[in-house]
Amino acid sequence: MIRSIVIIQILLFPVVLQAQKTDMENTGELGVSLNTGFNGELYAFQVAPSLVYLKGNSQFELGMGFNPFDRADQTLLRGDISYKYFPNGTERKFNLYLVSQLAIIHNQRNAYYPATYNYLFLNAGYGFQIKLFDGAYLGTNVKMGTFTYNKSSENPHEGFQSTGFFDETGFNLDFQLHLNYFF
Repeated sequence: MIRSIVIIQILLFPVVLQAQKTDMENTGELGVSLNTGFNGELYAFQVAPSLVYLKGNSQFELGMGFNPFDRADQTLLRGDISYKYFPNGTERKFNLYLVSQLAIIHNQRNAYYPATYNYLFLNAGYGFQIKLFDGAYLGTNVKMGTFTYNKSSENPHEGFQSTGFFDETGFNLDFQLHLNYFF
C-alpha cells in the first residue's frame, strides 16, 4: 500500500507543477504518435498508435495497441494514457521529459491451459526526445512502476484458480521508443 502511494505521488508531481503556472504559454497542438515498447513483466514487444495533445510544457497521449508478433495461442491488446512534462519546453533540439503512464493490457492465452489475464500498470520515468524537424520528434524513455492483474481460467487445477485485482502486485520495468508528429 505504501509503495502505491509513493508511486501515485511521483506520477502526480508534474501535474502539480503545471497547475502552479499562471500564464497560458500558447495554444495546444494536436498530433499523432507511434509508440513501441517492451514490458518487463509480459516480455512482449508492443506497438501503440496514439493521439497526442501538447500545450505548453505538458503532453497528453491516449493510445491503443497490440503485439505485432502475436503467437497463434496468445493475444495482447493494450490501452494507455500517458502524461509527459517537459521542464525546459520542446523548442530545443534535445528535450528531456518526465513521464507517467496508466496502461491496461488484456492477455488471452489459448494454450494447453487457457487463461485470461487483465493487467493494470502504473509507471513513471524519464526520457528524452530529439527534434527531427518542425513538428516531428523521435524519443525514448524508461519507466518503472507497479502492476496488478486479475486472472480467470476454466481449468479446475489449483494453480490456475482465478485471482482478482490487487490480490497480487509487483514491480516492472518498461522501455519505449516513439515517433511524434504534430499538425
